[in-house]
Amino acid sequence: MKHSVLKKTIAVLTAILLFAAAAVPAIAAGGKDAPVIVIPDMVEVRYYQNPNTPGDTTREIFSVQSDKMTTTLTTILMGLSSAATDTAKGSAQIASAIDDIFANIQCDSTGEPVNPKIGIINFNRPVAHNVEEYIYDENMQAFVTAAANNVSGEEIFYFNYDWRLDPKENGLALKTFIDNVKRDTGKSRVSIVARGYGGVVANAYAHYETEHAKQSLASFVLLDSLVMGSSLIGAVMSYRLVRTVQDTIDDLSSFLEIGEIYDNIKGEDIGAALARYIGEDPSGLFSGVFRNMLGTSNYSDLIAQLILKGTALIIQNEGLFTKIGSGYREILLSADEYIYSKGLREYMRNMPGLWAAVPEEYYDTAVSFMFGDEEIDPALKEKMDHGREVMYATELTLNALQTSGVNLNIVAGYNHQMIPITAQINEQSDGYQATRYAGIGAKTGDIDKSLSTQERCTNGNHNHMEPGRAVDASTCFFPENTWFIKNHKHNIYSAPSVAEFVAWLVFSDTQRSVWQHELYPQYLQESLVDGSLSPYSTYKAGDEQNFSYGDLDFDGVVSASDARLALRYAVGLDKVSSRIVEMIGNVDGKAGITAEDARLILRYAVGLEKKFPVEK
Repeated sequence: MKHSVLKKTIAVLTAILLFAAAAVPAIAAGGKDAPVIVIPDMVEVRYYQNPNTPGDTTREIFSVQSDKMTTTLTTILMGLSSAATDTAKGSAQIASAIDDIFANIQCDSTGEPVNPKIGIINFNRPVAHNVEEYIYDENMQAFVTAAANNVSGEEIFYFNYDWRLDPKENGLALKTFIDNVKRDTGKSRVSIVARGYGGVVANAYAHYETEHAKQSLASFVLLDSLVMGSSLIGAVMSYRLVRTVQDTIDDLSSFLEIGEIYDNIKGEDIGAALARYIGEDPSGLFSGVFRNMLGTSNYSDLIAQLILKGTALIIQNEGLFTKIGSGYREILLSADEYIYSKGLREYMRNMPGLWAAVPEEYYDTAVSFMFGDEEIDPALKEKMDHGREVMYATELTLNALQTSGVNLNIVAGYNHQMIPITAQINEQSDGYQATRYAGIGAKTGDIDKSLSTQERCTNGNHNHMEPGRAVDASTCFFPENTWFIKNHKHNIYSAPSVAEFVAWLVFSDTQRSVWQHELYPQYLQESLVDGSLSPYSTYKAGDEQNFSYGDLDFDGVVSASDARLALRYAVGLDKVSSRIVEMIGNVDGKAGITAEDARLILRYAVGLEKKFPVEK
């Protein structure tokens, strides 16, 4: 009798497995050729007077990447230079530049734009119809080329948004945009590639419209994301600028707790950080200043880079960084009197979109500094709360997507000097975004130090330590699906090999893993010469012992999804691209991953097998 029941059980399981095999081609149609929606970083967003109106009335009034911003940066650099001898004069120049940046895009006390005629342009047509627009930049061109084997420019879209606004508002607008793309392309699913602040928008959509996201998304890729906030934005909004211990103790207006007092930061420390930052120029703004001076020849960019490197070396070798750093530090310490009080506080505190990028550890201090004893307008407070709600739920939101079958992948850069404004000037970053936030939970040391301890991953008996011990991904929310690129600059994905990596993450029917492909291990590096991508971490003998046989998706549990993956490998729908995958999927001890391996993994998942043949 028991034998009969067992045979029936096996028959049912086999039927389920065969059904899964039959369903695979249908699932594949939704992943590898799904249309893609690119959501840019906030630094890519441009604001216009009278956007989306016919005629010649549309006029650009704000862009971080515009020539006007380069001119403004020049004013700021002049202010820094003046501050070395006259803090008030230098501060006044910087305050003037800040006013020039924010005056046209400020919000009122309710969090709504003061000027309703200023906004962003909506790009509702595919990028193939926008090749003359600014959105078709080097990043977009590289991605279109890399994606060509899966989709054309007719199936790649650009979702623009107003980063000043309530993230919930932007998230709901993204939902409508997704529905329109599905309707226009006739596809049931789309993939999202979100860069920087674009991740905040995508995360808000996934949080408020989780069921819609589960049914509509094939892949969800976060690049240099701000979903857990930005230490740069958080520190600026909470006035945690570079300062010494004594300054902190003496500053009675400070809202910092004693346990948060920073290490002594000297002028030479700040100057050295500033020199490194200028030499690396991760934003490209400094080289933009020199390019404007040099003209538009084929060599102007190269000459600009050489000037920056040379300037940085001179500053360091001649000891000038001590004087420059001291002047720079003085202007930051006097920022409350000369800069915040002259507009910066009023501009920043009324933008709910910025509050959505303030990390949890900075939030209460930022609210206290920005508003003091003033009562926050209820309308603004509600929008600020939306940003908190979305951020706090990030792990649950993304886990819900991944569990439903959405391909979730995260990429962060590291090994660049953080822009030297805040007390965290030496934390691992891509120049703008801290690696620990972009990696969603990664543990990092400072750029000139290594981690002394090593964590063990909760998803299995293995670690995720970077070869130089600069990053430990074991603490990430999604350690098996988070990649780190050494020398990667914030929001730069234009090198062909980098774009191909992003395309590999996007166009997949199954969840990608850091152990899946030997060309794309968890730690990669970009060449400082041409930006090309190559493996940094490598597989070594014995790595497979850190994993469980049959756990092909590396989530720490052998389940039916692993059986499905094994079957896909067996019938050739997915390529076995690394030795580790082949090792842990070969549970019957015979060559290759076969349908028999898939059957055994399914039996193990439901408790009918206690050990695999290869273990026996």
